[in-house]
Amino acid sequence: MKFNRIVTAAVLAGMTVSAQAAQAAEKDEVRIVGLTAIVLMPAPVVAAPVVPKVKRPAILPVLYATLGATQAWDVYSTRSALKSGAREANPATAAFSTNTGALTGMKVAATAGTILFAERMWKKNKVAAILMLTAINGATAAVSMHNMRNAKSSSTR
Repeated sequence: MKFNRIVTAAVLAGMTVSAQAAQAAEKDEVRIVGLTAIVLMPAPVVAAPVVPKVKRPAILPVLYATLGATQAWDVYSTRSALKSGAREANPATAAFSTNTGALTGMKVAATAGTILFAERMWKKNKVAAILMLTAINGATAAVSMHNMRNAKSSSTR
Protein backbone atom coordinates (compact mmCIF):
# COMPACT_ATOMS: atom_id res chain seq x y z
CA MET A 1 0.00 0.00 0.00
CA LYS A 2 2.77 2.44 0.94
CA PHE A 3 4.76 1.44 -2.16
CA ASN A 4 1.76 2.23 -4.40
CA ARG A 5 1.48 5.72 -2.90
CA ILE A 6 5.18 6.38 -3.50
CA VAL A 7 4.98 5.23 -7.12
CA THR A 8 1.86 7.33 -7.69
CA ALA A 9 3.55 10.40 -6.20
CA ALA A 10 6.65 9.88 -8.35
CA VAL A 11 4.57 9.56 -11.52
CA LEU A 12 2.58 12.70 -10.68
CA ALA A 13 5.80 14.62 -9.95
CA GLY A 14 7.26 13.52 -13.28
CA MET A 15 4.12 14.57 -15.11
CA THR A 16 4.26 17.99 -13.41
CA VAL A 17 7.86 18.56 -14.47
CA SER A 18 7.13 17.41 -18.04
CA ALA A 19 4.12 19.73 -18.29
CA GLN A 20 6.18 22.72 -17.14
CA ALA A 21 8.88 21.99 -19.72
CA ALA A 22 6.26 21.75 -22.46
CA GLN A 23 4.73 25.08 -21.42
CA ALA A 24 8.13 26.80 -21.56
CA ALA A 25 8.76 25.42 -25.03
CA GLU A 26 5.33 26.63 -26.24
CA LYS A 27 6.06 30.18 -25.09
CA ASP A 28 9.05 30.31 -27.44
CA GLU A 29 11.33 31.41 -24.68
CA VAL A 30 14.41 30.94 -26.78
CA ARG A 31 17.24 33.49 -26.90
CA ILE A 32 20.11 33.29 -29.25
CA VAL A 33 23.45 34.21 -27.73
CA GLY A 34 26.21 34.14 -30.33
CA LEU A 35 25.85 30.86 -32.17
CA THR A 36 24.28 29.08 -29.19
CA ALA A 37 20.54 28.87 -28.59
CA ILE A 38 19.48 28.90 -24.96
CA VAL A 39 16.03 27.76 -23.94
CA LEU A 40 14.89 29.58 -20.82
CA MET A 41 12.77 27.33 -18.64
CA PRO A 42 11.62 27.90 -15.14
CA ALA A 43 13.17 25.65 -12.54
CA PRO A 44 11.14 22.48 -12.30
CA VAL A 45 8.93 22.32 -9.28
CA VAL A 46 8.66 18.84 -7.91
CA ALA A 47 5.46 18.36 -6.00
CA ALA A 48 6.09 15.95 -3.16
CA PRO A 49 3.07 14.43 -1.51
CA VAL A 50 2.43 15.77 1.94
CA VAL A 51 2.05 12.81 4.26
CA PRO A 52 1.79 13.83 7.88
CA LYS A 53 4.14 11.81 10.02
CA VAL A 54 2.23 10.50 12.99
CA LYS A 55 4.50 9.59 15.83
CA ARG A 56 3.90 6.09 17.11
CA PRO A 57 3.12 6.05 20.82
CA ALA A 58 5.71 4.30 22.96
CA ILE A 59 3.02 2.05 24.44
CA LEU A 60 2.40 0.22 21.14
CA PRO A 61 5.76 -1.61 20.87
CA VAL A 62 5.56 -2.34 24.61
CA LEU A 63 2.14 -3.94 24.10
CA TYR A 64 3.53 -6.02 21.20
CA ALA A 65 6.39 -7.27 23.39
CA THR A 66 3.99 -7.99 26.23
CA LEU A 67 1.74 -9.89 23.84
CA GLY A 68 4.66 -12.11 22.83
CA ALA A 69 5.65 -12.64 26.46
CA THR A 70 2.13 -13.53 27.60
CA GLN A 71 1.70 -15.93 24.68
CA ALA A 72 5.00 -17.62 25.57
CA TRP A 73 3.86 -17.83 29.20
CA ASP A 74 0.58 -19.35 28.01
CA VAL A 75 2.49 -22.09 26.14
CA TYR A 76 4.59 -22.80 29.24
CA SER A 77 1.64 -22.76 31.63
CA THR A 78 -0.50 -24.91 29.34
CA ARG A 79 2.24 -27.52 29.02
CA SER A 80 2.82 -27.45 32.81
CA ALA A 81 -0.88 -27.89 33.56
CA LEU A 82 -1.20 -30.74 31.04
CA LYS A 83 1.84 -32.52 32.52
CA SER A 84 0.23 -32.25 35.95
CA GLY A 85 -2.92 -33.97 34.75
CA ALA A 86 -5.15 -31.04 33.76
CA ARG A 87 -6.99 -31.07 30.45
CA GLU A 88 -7.24 -28.40 27.76
CA ALA A 89 -10.57 -26.60 28.13
CA ASN A 90 -10.38 -24.66 24.87
CA PRO A 91 -11.60 -26.94 22.04
CA ALA A 92 -9.89 -24.77 19.42
CA THR A 93 -6.44 -25.44 20.89
CA ALA A 94 -7.02 -28.97 22.21
CA ALA A 95 -5.62 -30.53 19.04
CA PHE A 96 -2.42 -28.45 19.34
CA SER A 97 -1.89 -28.85 23.08
CA THR A 98 -0.40 -32.36 22.93
CA ASN A 99 2.54 -31.18 20.80
CA THR A 100 4.71 -28.33 22.11
CA GLY A 101 5.89 -27.38 18.60
CA ALA A 102 2.36 -27.24 17.22
CA LEU A 103 1.15 -25.22 20.22
CA THR A 104 4.07 -22.81 19.88
CA GLY A 105 3.47 -22.46 16.14
CA MET A 106 -0.20 -21.72 16.71
CA LYS A 107 0.67 -19.11 19.34
CA VAL A 108 3.26 -17.47 17.05
CA ALA A 109 0.69 -17.28 14.25
CA ALA A 110 -1.93 -15.86 16.62
CA THR A 111 0.54 -13.28 17.92
CA ALA A 112 1.61 -12.22 14.42
CA GLY A 113 -2.02 -11.99 13.29
CA THR A 114 -2.93 -9.90 16.32
CA ILE A 115 -0.02 -7.52 15.72
CA LEU A 116 -0.91 -7.13 12.03
CA PHE A 117 -4.54 -6.47 12.92
CA ALA A 118 -3.49 -3.95 15.59
CA GLU A 119 -1.24 -2.14 13.09
CA ARG A 120 -4.11 -1.80 10.63
CA MET A 121 -6.44 -0.71 13.40
CA TRP A 122 -3.88 1.80 14.74
CA LYS A 123 -3.94 3.69 11.43
CA LYS A 124 -7.68 4.31 11.78
CA ASN A 125 -8.31 4.32 15.53
CA LYS A 126 -5.28 4.55 17.79
CA VAL A 127 -7.19 4.33 21.08
CA ALA A 128 -9.09 1.22 19.98
CA ALA A 129 -5.85 -0.51 18.94
CA ILE A 130 -4.26 0.18 22.32
CA LEU A 131 -7.38 -0.92 24.21
CA MET A 132 -7.67 -4.10 22.13
CA LEU A 133 -4.03 -5.07 22.78
CA THR A 134 -4.39 -4.29 26.47
CA ALA A 135 -7.50 -6.47 26.71
CA ILE A 136 -5.86 -9.38 24.83
CA ASN A 137 -2.73 -9.15 26.99
CA GLY A 138 -4.84 -9.11 30.16
CA ALA A 139 -6.96 -12.06 29.04
CA THR A 140 -3.90 -14.10 28.04
CA ALA A 141 -2.23 -13.33 31.37
CA ALA A 142 -5.39 -14.37 33.22
CA VAL A 143 -5.55 -17.67 31.31
CA SER A 144 -1.87 -18.31 32.02
CA MET A 145 -2.36 -17.65 35.74
CA HIS A 146 -5.30 -20.04 35.73
CA ASN A 147 -3.14 -22.66 33.99
CA MET A 148 -0.39 -22.23 36.59
CA ARG A 149 -2.91 -22.66 39.42
CA ASN A 150 -4.17 -25.83 37.72
CA ALA A 151 -0.60 -27.10 37.35
CA LYS A 152 0.12 -26.44 41.02
CA SER A 153 -3.12 -27.92 42.33
CA SER A 154 -2.92 -30.97 40.04
CA SER A 155 0.63 -31.73 41.12
CA THR A 156 -0.24 -31.60 44.84
CA ARG A 157 -3.06 -34.17 44.56
